[in-house]
Amino acid sequence: MKTIQRVFHYLEGSAFLAVLSFLFAFLSVFCKMAIPFLTGLAIQKVVDAGASGVIDISLYLILIASCLVAGSLFRYLYDLLTNYLGQRIVKKMRDEVYVAINEASLSYIDTHYHGDLLLRLVNDIENVQSGLIAGAGALFEGVVQILFTLVFMFILNWIMAIATILLTPLSIVVSRFISRQNSKYYKEQNAKMGTLTAYSLESLQNLEASRAYGLEEEKSAEFDKINDSLRQSAFKANFAVSWINPATRLVNNIIYAVLAFVGGILIVFKQPQLGLGAFGVGALSSMLSYAYQYMAPFNEISSVASEVSYAVASFKRIDGVILHPRDIDEGKEKIEGGVARLKVDHITFSYDGKRTIIDDFDVDIYRGHKIAFVGPTGCGKTTIINLMLRFYDPQKGSFLVNELPTSSYPKADLRSHIGMVLQDTWLFHGTIEENIAYGKLDASHKEVVEAAKKAHADSFIRQMPGGYQTVVSNASGLSTGQKQLLCLARVMLMQPEVVVLDEATSNIDLRTELLLSKSFDELMEGKTSLVVAHRLSTIRNADHILVLKDGKIIEQGNFEQLMAKKGFFKELYDSQLA
Repeated sequence: MKTIQRVFHYLEGSAFLAVLSFLFAFLSVFCKMAIPFLTGLAIQKVVDAGASGVIDISLYLILIASCLVAGSLFRYLYDLLTNYLGQRIVKKMRDEVYVAINEASLSYIDTHYHGDLLLRLVNDIENVQSGLIAGAGALFEGVVQILFTLVFMFILNWIMAIATILLTPLSIVVSRFISRQNSKYYKEQNAKMGTLTAYSLESLQNLEASRAYGLEEEKSAEFDKINDSLRQSAFKANFAVSWINPATRLVNNIIYAVLAFVGGILIVFKQPQLGLGAFGVGALSSMLSYAYQYMAPFNEISSVASEVSYAVASFKRIDGVILHPRDIDEGKEKIEGGVARLKVDHITFSYDGKRTIIDDFDVDIYRGHKIAFVGPTGCGKTTIINLMLRFYDPQKGSFLVNELPTSSYPKADLRSHIGMVLQDTWLFHGTIEENIAYGKLDASHKEVVEAAKKAHADSFIRQMPGGYQTVVSNASGLSTGQKQLLCLARVMLMQPEVVVLDEATSNIDLRTELLLSKSFDELMEGKTSLVVAHRLSTIRNADHILVLKDGKIIEQGNFEQLMAKKGFFKELYDSQLA
């Protein structure tokens, strides 16, 4: 019932089209059901006129032809509207899934395979369209056909109509029994399909690493193992559903034979007192035709039962994304006058609730200061940046901006004051100019060029075939260093108040890094900058260096002070020189 309610949610704004579609289905089925009745009357007239030899069934033929034409027209309109309505629903559903993924917390994204999320956005929604929506249309059309059939059957012979109704549960019970067994198989199949998609995406993204380590055979064997598991699940699901149609058809044929036998008896042994005196060959012909058409909807519904089961499983996976709690963003305040002061106020944080990454971290960060975070891998350097940007929220304590917790500000407002360059670069499919202007969409071409010059990217950009209009992407032929320069140019263009550099120059040669240092100095002048660094030589001019280990500050001071202490920082620095 909950699934049905959720499906109706997507019909909001399309109620008129749905009603109109059902009206065309109603008229189409009526025309279809009227044909056997008219055919039976024509046959009976031929039988009754056998002795006289005078036969005129032209009226019946005209009416049958009219029903055929009108029924075809209404059926075409029904199919047209149903497909249009289905596409509207699918678009609305896909929009909601995409928005939900974009608004989900990073913890949700990080704990789900990206390939599986992609499968829900594309494949599962297609399953819903082809299964659930088509199944709903088949169900409505089938119900209407059953009702019309019963009406005509009662008009012709109430005894055979009741016999048909009494025998119907046999077909329904068999179909329902088999269909209920299919749900678990399709759920298992969808889950393994998501695993396979995620593994394939991961393998493609890390293809170079796999080849570098000679892991092609191992990766192929693992893929084959996952693929074989999916094959087994798909076989179970398809094998289970393959029983529905033959089983229901067997039951329906038995019912058809019983009705033919009963009808023959009623013709031979007429019972006028039961109102069956007019029941003849023509009426029996119509009854048997209706009996077959009465069972047909059950066969059709059972035949799409597999698609419906598959679609329901897909719909639940889609709903799992849409109904998942969105990223919390309850801030109402505005950052007036820029970011004057940052403070990390006794923050404690864990990604999984088990292993503490940041433990009672406390530090003041004043405007215009350059603060560097150093320490061994896994000590929490990047996590501090994630908490400041509110990609995650700490379990205890908070980041303060102008004396207020960052949760007091809308995330969009908070992040608009911060420019960030990560070690991992990202470019979208578009021109170089569009990629640089990603953080400032209204930037002029002159501003983009100026930012590129400051990032020392202008020279290699002009050597590209189309210059700033060259189309690039994350998979383009640019080197990792060139991609990082374009990301640096984005920050140069934004001119943010707070600059975050998370190993921003890790993929750039030393000569370019020296050239960039001047640009960084210009960019950071009068601004607060947070630098995460592994190469300790790059932070010699930092105002304050925080040395982290196991999520705690174990040393702090400027470069000279830390070297003079001859502690952990000096050990790290000396090890890099060695």
